[in-house]
Amino acid sequence: MSILKLSHRPEYSPRPVGSSVGHSRARRSGSVARGVRRLVAGAIAVIAAVSLTACSAGSQTAAPAATNSTLHIGLSAAPSGLDFTTTGGAAVFQALVGNVYEGLVRLDDQGEIQPLLATDWTISDDGLRYSFQLREGVTFHDGTPFDANVVKASLERVPQWTANTPKNLAAIDHVEVVSPTQADVVLKTPDSELLFWLSTVLGVMIAPDSVADLATHPNGTGPFRFSSYDPGTRMVMNRNDDYWGDKAQSAELDLYYYADASSAANALRSGQLNALYAAEAFDQIDQFKGDSAYTVSEGSTPTVTVLSMNQKRNPQLADVRVRRAITHAIDKDAVLAAATSGHGTVLNGPSAPGDAWYDADDQAAQEAGAYDPDQARQLLAEAGAEGLTLTFTVPNRPYALATAQVIQSDLQAVGVTVNLETQEFPAVWVQKTMGDQDFDLSVVAHVEAHNMFNFGNDQYYWSYSNAEVDQDLADAVATTDDQQKTDAMKAAQSKLIDDAAAVWLYNVPNVVIAKNTEGLPENYYGAGYEFAQVSFHK
Repeated sequence: MSILKLSHRPEYSPRPVGSSVGHSRARRSGSVARGVRRLVAGAIAVIAAVSLTACSAGSQTAAPAATNSTLHIGLSAAPSGLDFTTTGGAAVFQALVGNVYEGLVRLDDQGEIQPLLATDWTISDDGLRYSFQLREGVTFHDGTPFDANVVKASLERVPQWTANTPKNLAAIDHVEVVSPTQADVVLKTPDSELLFWLSTVLGVMIAPDSVADLATHPNGTGPFRFSSYDPGTRMVMNRNDDYWGDKAQSAELDLYYYADASSAANALRSGQLNALYAAEAFDQIDQFKGDSAYTVSEGSTPTVTVLSMNQKRNPQLADVRVRRAITHAIDKDAVLAAATSGHGTVLNGPSAPGDAWYDADDQAAQEAGAYDPDQARQLLAEAGAEGLTLTFTVPNRPYALATAQVIQSDLQAVGVTVNLETQEFPAVWVQKTMGDQDFDLSVVAHVEAHNMFNFGNDQYYWSYSNAEVDQDLADAVATTDDQQKTDAMKAAQSKLIDDAAAVWLYNVPNVVIAKNTEGLPENYYGAGYEFAQVSFHK
């Protein structure tokens, strides 16, 4: 029996999901079963040496006793709203998924899909029916019982979402309520990504009567209850004492948001915070590492920082020679140095180092992404694009502003005039750039896993469309064979690189800086920041 694996290996599992874990992994007979349950075998090798001592899913070790303390965590980008079905940007689901909301499944510290609100599941031989057995005795924070009707309402409503790429669950045809404790998810076509997407924000369970209040009163089944949100400043959650699993270690979780990385670092030093998570104070990492009072880790992420080029708005960007010229004009090493003080990995394609289809030694990708100003000038001349002027909309995040300044200088050096337009992130950038697609160039760190699939969505904000790439991605989803999936993803990736669909800049590490704090997840894999089993001492 193979088990579905994410493209990275999470090294931390925030809470046990019950004694049934050892017997509740998905089962399926025949050779198809052996293929469908493993997404990207072997991809974890690159980070297998990294680990944290923490409770893992299914562990028999008793959880530490809960305390009456308040946990203070510093974050960077703040949610522009609380309704992730209509609000784009990762910050909203990073805060709420795993803390307030939960789904049927989650990822454990081995990178495997494990039970959460589902205790078990089976997959039909044709890959079109996923039968989930549901955990009993679970209630939402408002007292609504969790059952198969909730599963049906939650998953069948996803097509109505206007944010966070609901198309990723488009394979779902409908959900059948077999009994209060069994929900069958029926697909239109096989989808090897289904369980992965169900472990993300798309798979969270929402009480039907809560839909109208998602923007003001988040109501989940998780270890914390939502209390309040001061937009852009602070989110407060309180321990859910009726939680079905291990109770949260802290009575209160306070998430503080800092637009300025130095202010966040100073708040940690002054004792206002217990930890910085996904910290952007890259220029201060060495200082913290040199102080024995702090622990610093640089974990894995699926993040790909992308310079997008809007071919629909600007016809000159529809010319592949112009897109290739822009790629060759950019010194990615200089970008990384400016944005993260050199912490991270320069990229030449749309995948991150943990993906099974990532290849750091791909010569064609290296050549396509090489810094070559002379080649850039030649391509611009061939395309008749000398004197090109572009509008570059930049979110007001430190890494993005630093990145944009390098890119502006590099492009101007080859004769491209770049006008920078700074936008508040996430509110303005998500609305104007991502929503209205009103831009020529933009740059943002895509923190979601498997972001390459967005190049198969011509409605996505960068408006890229390539029928051959679409087919490769469809083949990758439809196959139940690991190698065939990887081959299809590599084929799509090669076409995207050759077509200069975007400029892929770098993969950023998950920087965690803490003082007297234990249990913080070291790595981030594209869903929520789970803080229930984090503890600290003075």
